[in-house]
Amino acid sequence: MRRGVLAILGTVAGTGLLVGAKFGTPQPMDAAAAATDPAATATDAPTGTATAGAAAGGKAQAAKAGGGLKDGTFMGTATPAHTYEMVTVSITVANGKITAAKGSCGDATGLSAQLCGGAVPKLQQEALKAQSTKIATVSGATYTSGAYKTSLQSAIDQAKA
Repeated sequence: MRRGVLAILGTVAGTGLLVGAKFGTPQPMDAAAAATDPAATATDAPTGTATAGAAAGGKAQAAKAGGGLKDGTFMGTATPAHTYEMVTVSITVANGKITAAKGSCGDATGLSAQLCGGAVPKLQQEALKAQSTKIATVSGATYTSGAYKTSLQSAIDQAKA
């Protein structure tokens, strides 16, 4: 009788500890989340350079408008969303505001292409509304959303330079 009670108590205590350890331990932040997290330090963010895309005539216009961004088209760095896809965002800026934020899923195939293809239009709409990387993550496409935000930030940085 005593052994049975002790076995049950031990099982309950062990289960409680395992559940507490699972939900109570903060997970390390991935590179995409670190790039968009305002609490992250500069050393947490991934490094990389963006390249300016071709605008009318092949060059971005140098004049900055009211929004603080140069008019033109700017290409963010290709960012790995997962093993199977690279997300690249290009933005078009007119009068200092982002007027287009087109995302590409690269060579993604299968389920990865379906998830990315479904998430990118939603992310594009959010980016146009927010005019920044402070956009909601698409449920079911967390890695794609993070990579989109990172590439978007890279393109915005190019437009600010």
